[in-house]
Amino acid sequence: MDEFRPKKSDSALVEKVRSIFSPSGPLSRRSGYEYRPQQLEMALAITERLVKDEHLIVEAPTGVGKSLAYLIPAVLFAKHEKRKAVIATYTKTLQDQLIRKDVAMIRPLTGDFTAVHMKGRANYVCTSRLGRALRQRGLFDSAEQEQLRRIQEWIRKSPEGDLDNLPFVISPRIREFIQSEKGACSLRACGSDCCYQIARSRMREADVIIVNHSLFFSLFGMSGGDGHFLFERDFVIFDEAHMLEQSAGAAVGKTVSLGQVLFALHRLYHPHTRKGLLAGGRRKGLIEFVTRAEGVVKNFFAEVDAVGRVIGDGAMIVRIRQPYVVEDTVTELLGEVCRAVEDYRARASEKIVHELDGARRLVGEASVLIKEFLRGADSSMTYWLERGGSGSIRLCTAPTSVVESVGKRLFAAGPSVIMVGATLAVGGSLRYFQERIGATEVETLVVTSPFRHGVQMKLVLARDLPGPDEPGYDDAMAEAVLVSVRRSRGRALVLFTSQKLMQAVAGRVAERMEAAGLELLVQEGSEGRSGLLARFRENVDSTLFGLDSFWMGVDIPGEALEHVIITRLPFAVPTHPLTEARMELIARRGGNTFTEYTLPEAILKFRQGVGRLIRTSTDRGLVTILDSRILRKPYGREFLRALPECPVEVLKMDGTVEEVEWEG
Repeated sequence: MDEFRPKKSDSALVEKVRSIFSPSGPLSRRSGYEYRPQQLEMALAITERLVKDEHLIVEAPTGVGKSLAYLIPAVLFAKHEKRKAVIATYTKTLQDQLIRKDVAMIRPLTGDFTAVHMKGRANYVCTSRLGRALRQRGLFDSAEQEQLRRIQEWIRKSPEGDLDNLPFVISPRIREFIQSEKGACSLRACGSDCCYQIARSRMREADVIIVNHSLFFSLFGMSGGDGHFLFERDFVIFDEAHMLEQSAGAAVGKTVSLGQVLFALHRLYHPHTRKGLLAGGRRKGLIEFVTRAEGVVKNFFAEVDAVGRVIGDGAMIVRIRQPYVVEDTVTELLGEVCRAVEDYRARASEKIVHELDGARRLVGEASVLIKEFLRGADSSMTYWLERGGSGSIRLCTAPTSVVESVGKRLFAAGPSVIMVGATLAVGGSLRYFQERIGATEVETLVVTSPFRHGVQMKLVLARDLPGPDEPGYDDAMAEAVLVSVRRSRGRALVLFTSQKLMQAVAGRVAERMEAAGLELLVQEGSEGRSGLLARFRENVDSTLFGLDSFWMGVDIPGEALEHVIITRLPFAVPTHPLTEARMELIARRGGNTFTEYTLPEAILKFRQGVGRLIRTSTDRGLVTILDSRILRKPYGREFLRALPECPVEVLKMDGTVEEVEWEG
């Protein structure tokens, strides 16, 4: 590989980065570290763009060491220029790795710096709200009062007040009453001893701030954005950039649910428990008003549910295409509740004034969101409702495209935006990703994999299996899965796109796998993803059947995972309103929805699934594709081109295999 040569070869910062990542540099002298030219190439490219305040999108496959490749340049640049580096990731796992492992590892290389992991304000205890809750004993039963006392004691030992680190379980209601909340928790109201205000102060002083995508875009949406993102002269690096469109869309969009509105009203008064900020005293008229509002809200959402059942023919997710799908019977009343609470505030006890402000704000926000949803006036947004169990109803909006709402602001002239991901390219190009997020003018870099896939991986294709819509498909798939699992004696992750097919295959193979001493783990029931993965790691003879959440983020190096089996090419069924709307947008401008959206999305997910296999330079194994369309259909060649070159076998219906020439 040719070494990346930045244009500003005389830059001291570029040369510093080159020396750190070079074959004879301090990184290479660390025990267990292996020099990777791809990592050096990536680090130099990022440094070059930071120096010039330019943007860059990088695909860096697993094994490149991308975290260090962006973190070291970011720290050096932030310190040199006295600017803040904002690192945004999608998963908590990566955030924890950065703050607990990588930050400590690079300090000897970069010199000392401060890094903080900043979470949304609801993750922190507001000590002022905790104090008010402790004084308002009438709001809580004895068990809740005991929880409050334990939280108070915990805060004395853990003043950071991060609720994720709370060593005992508290009720959702208690959490809602003590967490930091806009309006009820501010530096002026709480002072500098509040946990959230302490976290904010640490963030203002830090060189590196690690956040998740959601928090970044929430704060970005509220900021002016004049020459910065969250702080003056900051710059941002997005890791796990393949989730960027989803995260940005969710942050720009809005959701309001029945539970959300009821919670806001119940903070004022709950007719069942007879608790709330209005309980007791001479507030009967206001209590009756809030109680009536609760009934109206329940009736409104029940009507939304009924209309949704009709429009969606019983579907749980229903797109709303017309304004005022039901009559607005609720927003005016909620506005009246806000005004009544405001009037009451003037004569209320000082100890509940801030809580009244918070409750009133929540009711007001719910009213605005419901009105905006019913109006459906923004043609750039997609509107839908989600019907859940126990009468749960959510009204949802999101931008059909983030290009206008996020992309243009994000890539406007100013500080650097660096985007990094392991699977961003389609056909070796990042053009599809660029178009989805509005970054068509941004420079790109695709780094090659450091792994030797020709030695470490073998690809197995099923040519003779029936297609998904052909007779005998379920039976043939079950037999093919069983044959494939036996080849590797378990140690297999079997990826499905359909719960129905997964359950059908599991039912057909379970007894025979058990008889062969192979444990079968299936993603269903009460056991969560982390529990299944833990059991899969522990028993190397096990096989795990997984759905969507197992196609990415699964990192199991070594003998526990030596076989990835993909049952079906992951084409998304365009049933979700947002997917449907995005395809309609392409069609309206005369584009081809299959080649411009459906196929690229499937290829990216396919690459993520295949990428579960080879996680280190010592991993070995098989990737088996049990969808015969990869050989039968013209688009199958696009999936094969997305894979690294490696030996190929064809699996026959009788379980035998034959080697063929690579045609990726």
